[in-house]
Amino acid sequence: MGMSRFNLARGRTAISAACALMCMFAASPAASNRPQVSVQNPAALRFGTFAVPTSGFREVSPRGGISSGGIFALDDTGVGPAQFVVQYDRGNNGRRELNLVIEIVFSAPGTYAQGGLTARLSRYQIDLPGYGAVQPGQVIRIELPNCRQRVCSRSFNLGGRIDVDRNFGGGLVEIPIIVDAAVISVK
Repeated sequence: MGMSRFNLARGRTAISAACALMCMFAASPAASNRPQVSVQNPAALRFGTFAVPTSGFREVSPRGGISSGGIFALDDTGVGPAQFVVQYDRGNNGRRELNLVIEIVFSAPGTYAQGGLTARLSRYQIDLPGYGAVQPGQVIRIELPNCRQRVCSRSFNLGGRIDVDRNFGGGLVEIPIIVDAAVISVK
């Protein structure tokens, strides 16, 4: 389970949001020859390193654009969107063409509060056609047409915003981004 992280020590905030994934399976994952859907997260949502005097935000777009307010950027290396890969494993080596529809839903992120820090993730954005800003609980439909391999997949990027309030101190922040996935149609 990955997490959204940032470390605030002496006014410095290093933020990297990884994503926790919870997937509903199309069939029992216990047997390797059963079809299943999964969501991988090869790249975390990363916000770089910045100082927050009292409160501020940083937003990363699905294409890697950065906007911020109320912060002092210290290091933008490694800033970028999260990458997700939705995969369907047919569970056998059949070559029959499948047209799949998979739905995913991002849950509302929690709020982190520890010591003198409070942080919240919001404003999810994805780069899938037909979508942009995504609200928690919104159903996102992903089509995988002409699937002939054992495993078919579709990748997309997720951007978001982190708001940080700092009264004192620093620390490591972890905020999970939970994704549910389900196969809706196999034709």
